[in-house]
Amino acid sequence: MIFFIKSGMHYVCDAACGFGAYTLALASNGLKVKGFDISQEAVEIAKSGLMKYGYDLDLKVADICNTGYNTGEFDGVFAHSVIDHLTYSDAKIALQELCRIVRPDGLILLSFDTPEDFDYEIEHSILEDGSILYSDNTNRAGMIFRPYDAKMIHEIVKGKEIVFESLNTKNKQIVILKNKL
Repeated sequence: MIFFIKSGMHYVCDAACGFGAYTLALASNGLKVKGFDISQEAVEIAKSGLMKYGYDLDLKVADICNTGYNTGEFDGVFAHSVIDHLTYSDAKIALQELCRIVRPDGLILLSFDTPEDFDYEIEHSILEDGSILYSDNTNRAGMIFRPYDAKMIHEIVKGKEIVFESLNTKNKQIVILKNKL
Protein backbone atom coordinates (compact mmCIF):
# COMPACT_ATOMS: atom_id res chain seq x y z
CA MET A 1 0.00 0.00 0.00
CA ILE A 2 2.86 2.38 0.81
CA PHE A 3 4.24 1.62 -2.65
CA PHE A 4 0.96 2.85 -4.18
CA ILE A 5 1.07 6.10 -2.22
CA LYS A 6 4.76 6.74 -2.96
CA SER A 7 4.14 6.03 -6.65
CA GLY A 8 1.64 8.86 -6.97
CA MET A 9 -1.52 6.79 -7.03
CA HIS A 10 -4.64 8.82 -6.23
CA TYR A 11 -7.61 6.89 -7.58
CA VAL A 12 -7.61 3.15 -6.92
CA CYS A 13 -9.88 0.13 -7.09
CA ASP A 14 -10.06 -2.48 -4.34
CA ALA A 15 -10.76 -5.63 -6.36
CA ALA A 16 -12.85 -8.24 -4.53
CA CYS A 17 -12.97 -5.90 -1.53
CA GLY A 18 -14.70 -8.37 0.78
CA PHE A 19 -15.69 -6.71 4.05
CA GLY A 20 -13.64 -3.59 3.22
CA ALA A 21 -10.56 -3.91 5.45
CA TYR A 22 -8.16 -2.90 2.67
CA THR A 23 -10.68 -0.43 1.27
CA LEU A 24 -10.56 1.36 4.63
CA ALA A 25 -6.77 1.20 4.75
CA LEU A 26 -6.49 2.69 1.27
CA ALA A 27 -9.05 5.44 1.94
CA SER A 28 -7.61 6.34 5.33
CA ASN A 29 -4.23 6.85 3.66
CA GLY A 30 -5.67 9.55 1.40
CA LEU A 31 -6.52 7.55 -1.70
CA LYS A 32 -9.82 7.91 -3.55
CA VAL A 33 -11.22 4.37 -3.61
CA LYS A 34 -13.90 2.44 -5.43
CA GLY A 35 -14.34 -1.27 -4.89
CA PHE A 36 -16.27 -4.33 -5.87
CA ASP A 37 -16.94 -7.85 -4.70
CA ILE A 38 -18.92 -10.74 -6.13
CA SER A 39 -20.84 -11.05 -2.85
CA GLN A 40 -23.76 -8.68 -2.25
CA GLU A 41 -23.52 -9.44 1.48
CA ALA A 42 -19.82 -8.55 1.59
CA VAL A 43 -20.47 -5.25 -0.21
CA GLU A 44 -23.26 -4.34 2.23
CA ILE A 45 -21.07 -5.17 5.25
CA ALA A 46 -18.17 -3.19 3.77
CA LYS A 47 -20.35 -0.13 3.10
CA SER A 48 -21.78 -0.25 6.61
CA GLY A 49 -18.36 -0.64 8.22
CA LEU A 50 -16.82 2.14 6.15
CA MET A 51 -19.67 4.50 7.06
CA LYS A 52 -18.77 4.02 10.74
CA TYR A 53 -15.41 5.60 9.92
CA GLY A 54 -16.97 8.38 7.85
CA TYR A 55 -16.30 6.91 4.40
CA ASP A 56 -19.19 6.81 1.94
CA LEU A 57 -17.44 5.00 -0.89
CA ASP A 58 -18.67 3.64 -4.19
CA LEU A 59 -18.72 -0.13 -3.71
CA LYS A 60 -20.64 -2.44 -5.99
CA VAL A 61 -21.34 -6.07 -6.79
CA ALA A 62 -19.30 -7.19 -9.80
CA ASP A 63 -17.36 -10.13 -11.17
CA ILE A 64 -13.59 -9.69 -11.37
CA CYS A 65 -13.66 -10.97 -14.95
CA ASN A 66 -16.13 -8.23 -15.95
CA THR A 67 -16.04 -5.31 -13.52
CA GLY A 68 -18.07 -2.82 -15.53
CA TYR A 69 -15.55 -0.03 -14.91
CA ASN A 70 -14.29 2.18 -17.73
CA THR A 71 -11.03 1.45 -19.51
CA GLY A 72 -8.19 3.27 -17.75
CA GLU A 73 -10.47 4.51 -14.97
CA PHE A 74 -8.00 3.93 -12.13
CA ASP A 75 -4.40 4.82 -11.30
CA GLY A 76 -4.06 1.41 -9.69
CA VAL A 77 -5.80 -1.74 -8.57
CA PHE A 78 -5.29 -3.50 -5.26
CA ALA A 79 -6.15 -7.22 -5.57
CA HIS A 80 -5.33 -8.78 -2.21
CA SER A 81 -5.70 -12.58 -2.11
CA VAL A 82 -8.04 -12.61 -5.09
CA ILE A 83 -6.38 -14.28 -8.08
CA ASP A 84 -5.62 -17.40 -6.04
CA HIS A 85 -9.35 -17.96 -5.52
CA LEU A 86 -9.99 -18.42 -9.24
CA THR A 87 -9.26 -21.24 -11.63
CA TYR A 88 -6.13 -20.64 -13.70
CA SER A 89 -8.13 -19.76 -16.83
CA ASP A 90 -10.35 -17.33 -14.88
CA ALA A 91 -7.26 -15.82 -13.24
CA LYS A 92 -5.82 -14.95 -16.66
CA ILE A 93 -9.12 -13.32 -17.69
CA ALA A 94 -9.29 -11.45 -14.37
CA LEU A 95 -5.75 -10.10 -14.80
CA GLN A 96 -6.66 -8.86 -18.29
CA GLU A 97 -9.70 -7.10 -16.83
CA LEU A 98 -7.67 -5.51 -14.02
CA CYS A 99 -5.14 -4.26 -16.57
CA ARG A 100 -7.98 -2.88 -18.71
CA ILE A 101 -9.40 -0.72 -15.91
CA VAL A 102 -5.98 0.73 -14.96
CA ARG A 103 -4.49 3.61 -16.92
CA PRO A 104 -1.25 3.08 -18.85
CA ASP A 105 1.70 3.12 -16.42
CA GLY A 106 -0.70 2.55 -13.51
CA LEU A 107 -0.05 -0.21 -10.97
CA ILE A 108 -1.68 -3.57 -10.28
CA LEU A 109 -0.93 -5.17 -6.93
CA LEU A 110 -1.56 -8.91 -6.73
CA SER A 111 -1.08 -10.90 -3.57
CA PHE A 112 -1.31 -14.66 -3.27
CA ASP A 113 -1.86 -16.72 -0.15
CA THR A 114 0.52 -19.61 0.32
CA PRO A 115 -1.11 -22.91 1.19
CA GLU A 116 -1.07 -24.20 4.73
CA ASP A 117 -1.39 -27.86 5.72
CA PHE A 118 -4.99 -27.33 6.82
CA ASP A 119 -5.91 -26.10 3.32
CA TYR A 120 -5.37 -29.67 2.14
CA GLU A 121 -7.01 -31.31 5.17
CA ILE A 122 -10.46 -29.84 4.46
CA GLU A 123 -12.58 -32.06 2.20
CA HIS A 124 -12.02 -31.04 -1.41
CA SER A 125 -11.50 -32.17 -4.96
CA ILE A 126 -8.73 -31.16 -7.33
CA LEU A 127 -9.78 -29.57 -10.60
CA GLU A 128 -8.02 -30.26 -13.88
CA ASP A 129 -5.84 -27.14 -13.58
CA GLY A 130 -4.71 -28.02 -10.04
CA SER A 131 -7.15 -25.70 -8.27
CA ILE A 132 -8.70 -26.95 -5.06
CA LEU A 133 -12.52 -26.95 -4.98
CA TYR A 134 -13.83 -27.29 -1.43
CA SER A 135 -16.73 -29.68 -0.87
CA ASP A 136 -20.26 -28.55 -0.12
CA ASN A 137 -20.28 -29.92 3.42
CA THR A 138 -17.37 -27.73 4.60
CA ASN A 139 -17.11 -24.15 5.86
CA ARG A 140 -15.47 -23.31 2.50
CA ALA A 141 -18.24 -24.84 0.39
CA GLY A 142 -17.73 -24.04 -3.29
CA MET A 143 -14.61 -21.94 -2.68
CA ILE A 144 -11.68 -22.33 -5.05
CA PHE A 145 -8.08 -22.05 -3.92
CA ARG A 146 -5.31 -22.18 -6.51
CA PRO A 147 -1.90 -22.43 -4.85
CA TYR A 148 0.80 -20.45 -6.67
CA ASP A 149 4.55 -20.68 -6.36
CA ALA A 150 6.98 -18.07 -7.74
CA LYS A 151 7.27 -19.86 -11.10
CA MET A 152 3.49 -19.96 -11.55
CA ILE A 153 3.14 -16.30 -10.59
CA HIS A 154 5.74 -15.36 -13.21
CA GLU A 155 3.84 -17.49 -15.71
CA ILE A 156 0.50 -15.75 -15.10
CA VAL A 157 2.04 -12.25 -15.30
CA LYS A 158 4.20 -13.11 -18.31
CA GLY A 159 4.62 -10.10 -20.58
CA LYS A 160 3.82 -7.64 -17.77
CA GLU A 161 6.42 -5.33 -16.24
CA ILE A 162 7.12 -6.34 -12.64
CA VAL A 163 8.15 -3.32 -10.54
CA PHE A 164 8.12 -5.12 -7.18
CA GLU A 165 8.00 -8.70 -6.02
CA SER A 166 8.24 -10.61 -2.79
CA LEU A 167 7.68 -14.21 -3.76
CA ASN A 168 9.48 -16.32 -1.22
CA THR A 169 7.63 -15.43 1.95
CA LYS A 170 5.78 -18.04 3.99
CA ASN A 171 2.31 -16.53 4.22
CA LYS A 172 1.95 -14.07 1.36
CA GLN A 173 3.45 -13.58 -2.07
CA ILE A 174 3.15 -10.14 -3.67
CA VAL A 175 3.81 -8.80 -7.14
CA ILE A 176 3.21 -5.24 -8.38
CA LEU A 177 2.89 -4.74 -12.11
CA LYS A 178 3.16 -1.58 -14.20
CA ASN A 179 0.35 -1.49 -16.73
CA LYS A 180 1.34 -1.18 -20.36
CA LEU A 181 -0.77 -0.28 -23.39
